[in-house]
Amino acid sequence: MPLGIKQNNSFIHTTLDIWNDKVFYQEQKFPAGYFAASILNISDDALQELIQSGGAPTFLIPVVVQGDEQEAAQAFTKLRSQIIDLAKLLWQYPPFCYNDHEKELAQINRIFDESAFPKIRVSHSESQQEFLLFCAAITRIPIAILHFTAAAKFFELDYLRRLRKRTETYFAVAAHDCFNSEAFWKEMQELQSWEIEPFSVQPELTSTHVFARSPKDEKEMVFVTRVSFIRPVDFYTYDLFNGLHHGHAPSRCLGCGRYFLTTNGHIPKYCDGIAPQDKRMTCRQYGAMMRQKEQNKQHPIYRLFSTRTNTIRKHHERGKISDELREQALLLAEELRDKALLDNDYAATGYAQDMEQEHIYTEARKRLEK
Repeated sequence: MPLGIKQNNSFIHTTLDIWNDKVFYQEQKFPAGYFAASILNISDDALQELIQSGGAPTFLIPVVVQGDEQEAAQAFTKLRSQIIDLAKLLWQYPPFCYNDHEKELAQINRIFDESAFPKIRVSHSESQQEFLLFCAAITRIPIAILHFTAAAKFFELDYLRRLRKRTETYFAVAAHDCFNSEAFWKEMQELQSWEIEPFSVQPELTSTHVFARSPKDEKEMVFVTRVSFIRPVDFYTYDLFNGLHHGHAPSRCLGCGRYFLTTNGHIPKYCDGIAPQDKRMTCRQYGAMMRQKEQNKQHPIYRLFSTRTNTIRKHHERGKISDELREQALLLAEELRDKALLDNDYAATGYAQDMEQEHIYTEARKRLEK
């Protein structure tokens, strides 16, 4: 069978197939660490909306089970609506965005069907147990995301970002130092609802091996580790550590501020997403361009060019030179700059003299007279 098949992922439990430095979820392939890095991009406002949406149903659940008949019926209808709203929010974020949404919505409609209401009210019934299990699972997910993202962002900012090398050894040392520090755990324990879905460096899971066709050659079979999680915080934590094991780690882009996954030993600065400063470029391309500009500023040829062209613009703004003379003077300065960059002898002997202010104006006026 192909990797990632028959995982039955839902809000109640998640399963990953692990093979080498890849993970397979719902028959899709991702680099190890992908989910841990991706969920860090949830905005503070979106996360707060998730937490509020996850908290609201918790006040209605005991009313449905223990309230009087009329009050419970009203709460049941309202609860169904809130659970669907929460599901729709969760479907925007990994890994839930890859789930079978129609199947999950059908499960919600079945659990919250009017015919199920009397059975849910029966103490210790199978319907009540399923109802409580589902409600508890889906409403805890936002808090799990809060706790994991807080832990991972602390780790990335205070430890990963300072590394001289990005290899498994360096990641392991960074993880050891971070997750054994008092400052880290003090910050974690101050988080909202810390006792629910707390971050742990020992994620709870069950694992087995399944047989699958090799991703490299469909004619061959391989052993694949299938890992299952009940707590979503354990899912994200395992993916983070599995990524670190393979030399993958989250990093925050200096251009757009989004987190991305690095999969090699290079020290990252920019991602390959669209640069917010210039939609025609990626953050990596824009960063390279700005770095080159910064280096150019320090080059003697560019420094003189910048000084001279700034003076020409100021003279124009003050009305000392005409529009035509400004245009020709700037064009001449660019030509002299390019000549100096291509001719080392000229750069050393004639460039500074030709770039004198009056010389440029004299030559520019000659062009205008032709």
